[in-house]
Amino acid sequence: MASSMALVVLMFVAVIMAGTTLSAAQGGSGLTPAPAPDAGAGFSLPVSAALVASSLLLSLLALVNKN
Repeated sequence: MASSMALVVLMFVAVIMAGTTLSAAQGGSGLTPAPAPDAGAGFSLPVSAALVASSLLLSLLALVNKN
């Protein structure tokens, strides 16, 4: 039980650190213009950071409640 809880906490901390690293890396990129899209390259749907964070939080809570 303790090792699974430690693993969950470790995973949660890793996700938080990855998110803060990505947000810090994107801080200066807002000043450059976006490149023109290639013709026929398709598109990607933007996913809100709040949607991803809430999904991870709900998954973490479900994992903790399961044990």
